[in-house]
Amino acid sequence: MNETFPPKLASHLTESVRSARHRYRKRLARCQNKFSEKAVHDLRIDTRRILALLDLLEALRFGRSHAKLRKTFKKRLDAFDDLRDTHVQRVLLKPLWEKFPEAKEFKKHLRKSEKRLECEMSHDIKRAKCGRLNRCLKKIENSLRQCAVNAVNRESTRQSQALLGAAFRRVLVLRRQIRRSKPATIHRMRVAFKRFRYTAELLQPFLPDFTVQRLQRMKDFQDAAGDIQDVAVLLERIDKDLKHEDISAACVNNLRKELQRCEQRAIDALMERIHELMEFEPKDSTSAGSELHT
Repeated sequence: MNETFPPKLASHLTESVRSARHRYRKRLARCQNKFSEKAVHDLRIDTRRILALLDLLEALRFGRSHAKLRKTFKKRLDAFDDLRDTHVQRVLLKPLWEKFPEAKEFKKHLRKSEKRLECEMSHDIKRAKCGRLNRCLKKIENSLRQCAVNAVNRESTRQSQALLGAAFRRVLVLRRQIRRSKPATIHRMRVAFKRFRYTAELLQPFLPDFTVQRLQRMKDFQDAAGDIQDVAVLLERIDKDLKHEDISAACVNNLRKELQRCEQRAIDALMERIHELMEFEPKDSTSAGSELHT
C-alpha cells in the first residue's frame, strides 16, 4: 500500500476502477451476445477508459507496475483497429458514392473487407475471457480502498492539478511540432490531447474548473483533429489497396483527389481554431510537474 497516497483521491479512484471493470464485463458480454457496430464501439470506449485509469495510476506511482495488464487491454483494443477504421470509412464515404459512381469497385471491396473483419472479430470476441483481467482490476480496487482508509491525509486537489498540468505540457510540446503538410504530427498531438482529456475526466471531482461543459468542448476539439486522421487513414488504405492491386487506379483517382481536398479542409479548419487549445490549460500548469516527484 502507498501510505502517502491522498485518501480522497484513493477513494475516488476505487470507485472509478470498480465502475470500469463492471462496465467492461457488461460490454464484453453484450458484444459476445450480439456482435454489432455499436457493441464494438462501446467495448472500445470502455477499454480505453481502463487504459486511461492504468496510465493515471502509473503516473501517480501507485503500487507496482501494471504494464502487463495494460499490455493485455491494449492488445484487445488494437485488435479492433482495422474493423473500426472500416466502419468509419463507410460512414465517411457514404455522401460521396453518388458523386463518384466510378468508385463502385472500391465500394464493393470495402463492404467485402468489412464483412470479413466482422466475421473474424465475432469469432475472436466469443473466445475472449474476462476472469483474470477482472481479478487484476479487483486487486487494484482493493489496494486503493485500503489507501482511502489508512493513508496519511494529503492534498488530493493539488496532486490532481499537478498530474493534469504535466499532461497538458506534453500536448503543448507536440503542438509546436505540428506541420500542416504532415497529418501525422497532428495525430500525435491529438493522442496526447485525448490522454489529457481522459485524465481530466477521471480527476474531475478534484478539478473544479473542468466543468461538464469544458470537458465537452475538449471532446469537440479532439474530434476536429480526429476528422483529419480518419481521412488520412482512408487515403493510406486506398494507396495500399492500389499497391496490392485489390482495386484499379481508374476507379479511385477522382475520389482520392476529393479526399485529399477534404483532408486539407479539415487541417485548415483545425488550424483556424488551434488557439482554443490554451482555453483548456489547467491552473498552475507551468509548475505542476514538480508536485508528482516530491
